[in-house]
Amino acid sequence: MLTQKGTPEKEQLALHPPISIDTSSKKFLRQSSEVLNPREESVKRSLLDLGIGSYYEYMAYPLSNSKAYLPDFITSLAFNGRQVVLEPHGSISVEYMSKLNEFIKTYGFYLILISNKPYKSLLSSNANPDYYIDQYWYIKDFENTEDKIPKNSKAVKKNLKKLLRSPESSIIKDSF
Repeated sequence: MLTQKGTPEKEQLALHPPISIDTSSKKFLRQSSEVLNPREESVKRSLLDLGIGSYYEYMAYPLSNSKAYLPDFITSLAFNGRQVVLEPHGSISVEYMSKLNEFIKTYGFYLILISNKPYKSLLSSNANPDYYIDQYWYIKDFENTEDKIPKNSKAVKKNLKKLLRSPESSIIKDSF
């Protein structure tokens, strides 16, 4: 199996070994885990419902110019040999997308951005997801309000199930 960059999966894992998901860690995602907003709560519920192990805001990853990136959900999923990060977000700018892109290139994660911003609006603002990130999940009404959590969780779960069915997707076995 090849990664998107043409590197065999085993070689990709050697270059960027996955973060081992330890269920005893304080950062391990649980039902009782506090998240910052309703979008993140939707993703949390989806991961827990599907039994996908993950960390919430595990650590800040240093980037250039004294910047850092704190991924929301580092999961026990891999896509083409790269560990999957889920990033629910509302406001999307070229600067933010550049930061995500630098994180991907530096650390080798497979990043999926989840937002309610239509793809066309991202293109018109020069924040083309195809250029910056690995996957973009548009979810209509992915608003940051409590009443949207059940609907948004269902939509995230649908996308996660589709990802899991993909032949390029796998569960990182060393995680548990």
